[in-house]
Amino acid sequence: MRKIFLFSVLCNIFSTQLLGQSFTQQQSILGVNGMYGMDMFFGGGAISFADFNGDGLDDLTFGTESGADIIFFENKGDHFEKLEPAPINYTYETKQVLWVDYDNDGDKDFFATSIDGPNLLFRNNGNMDFTDVTVLMNLPTSVHMSQGANFGDINKDGYLDLYICNSDHQTNGFTNWMYIFDPSLGIYVDHTVASGTGNGVRQTFCSAFFDMDLDGDLDLYVINDHYTFENSMYMNQGNGTFIDVSVPSGTNVIMDSMNAGIGDYNNDGYLDIFITNNTQSVLYHNNGDMTFTDTASFANVLVDQWAWGANWIDFDNDRDQDLYVSTEYNVLPNPFYVNNNDGTFSEPMSNLGGITNNDIIQAFSNARGDFNNDGKMDLAMNPQYPENFRLYCNHEENENNFIKFSLQGTQSNRDAYGAMIELYADGIKTIEQTHSAIAYQCQNSDYIVMGLGTATSIDSLVIKWPYSDNKDVIYNDDIVVNGFHAIVENAGVVSAGPNPICINSHDVVISPIPSQTYGGSIITESSSRIGTGVNVVFQSEEEVILHPGFNVKMGASFLAEIKVCGN
Repeated sequence: MRKIFLFSVLCNIFSTQLLGQSFTQQQSILGVNGMYGMDMFFGGGAISFADFNGDGLDDLTFGTESGADIIFFENKGDHFEKLEPAPINYTYETKQVLWVDYDNDGDKDFFATSIDGPNLLFRNNGNMDFTDVTVLMNLPTSVHMSQGANFGDINKDGYLDLYICNSDHQTNGFTNWMYIFDPSLGIYVDHTVASGTGNGVRQTFCSAFFDMDLDGDLDLYVINDHYTFENSMYMNQGNGTFIDVSVPSGTNVIMDSMNAGIGDYNNDGYLDIFITNNTQSVLYHNNGDMTFTDTASFANVLVDQWAWGANWIDFDNDRDQDLYVSTEYNVLPNPFYVNNNDGTFSEPMSNLGGITNNDIIQAFSNARGDFNNDGKMDLAMNPQYPENFRLYCNHEENENNFIKFSLQGTQSNRDAYGAMIELYADGIKTIEQTHSAIAYQCQNSDYIVMGLGTATSIDSLVIKWPYSDNKDVIYNDDIVVNGFHAIVENAGVVSAGPNPICINSHDVVISPIPSQTYGGSIITESSSRIGTGVNVVFQSEEEVILHPGFNVKMGASFLAEIKVCGN
């Protein structure tokens, strides 16, 4: 037996049973400091929870006010570090920030939109060295107060196309832009008129690519601000052109729309839409026949606050989508709706100060990611001035299981944006679709966590790739429940294993990322050799009390993979 020191690390939390609280603020402890600043117009700044350096850890990127650098925080495995100087020179008032691999070369490039400057595309030359290629790639640099942007492969040729949302409040609106990537020329080509998605002269906030009719290609829903502009639904005809089906689909609502949250909230196999407003929100239930019905009142998600970004998040891995909403001018906590799995939602934390017991904060955008690789989705947000950035750690405690995986396209776009995922477990089907951007000024993590509830195995995992009719079917033998999987198009699972821990000096540190160390060093024993890449079973020699309600019992063991901290 070889003795080592084991640091027991968890999120800094109190018992859920004691306080009814499932998230805690961790931004200060983990080094996430700063603020958006003062915005020229309502709407705040964007946020991305994407892993920008490909090390397997979700990083954070925040949009900022005019004159300030975009803020990049690299996830170092046990804290975040601000990249200084910023790797990208962009000091306009930033709205959307997106990490995408537009050239399919295996690293993340960067795109940003702005209210007071041009939208710019930066190519990653490797090792986080960037070049502004906006003009070289034939993208527009004229300023039209752009808000949202979205990448998706609308013609299924394996390359990401780009849709830009323009608001231009100074001229009462402007048309949007659709640019498709032409692989023969190696540039983007203006496809706005030919695609039929210009959207007229309107003030557009954001958009969502998703397969609303399950025919295998990406449709487009556009969120238009103000009561003079109805929202638009464009149905993809399969050849890169679209038909406006806003009216026949019943999605042409006219209100102060802000958000396009896409998710299957009732597990019927069709993707629904949550739209925020300055009064009551709309929940468009997908009827499965290319029509939608507003069920917000029945579902108890009217919000009744000035709401902006809203994200679907299965925070408890019970196989249904819950909903977090960012609001401003609020005297109530930001709404957190827990799915009752019957088409309705409840707010069990509304009288407790929200999900952190202290979530009465004005914010525009939020994003989800698993920053500590524990299989539970966390939340980050970019609040209104003068509040600092927020990072909420999810410490929901239950017996539910999950699977976590990444997708890599080969014939499809490398990011696999637009892939449709079907998970079957105990005969029950749940679905998700991948997106470059979703909701309001938000990029969620590319790493996918799907809850299994109490199921201890899967029947199958079906990946319908966004290229031709490519499909991979993965069965239980290739899946590690509560573990991580790398899935590659046409190859299936290429690696799988338990969540990692890492060696830091001579100590072993348990993932998730520590925000506090409890109890000092605890001696544990392992019969396995300690080294990187080795799976080791640890056993506790005594009961370790981590915090009220959380402990490791004497003799309890767990499996972990040894990795090196610090990335």
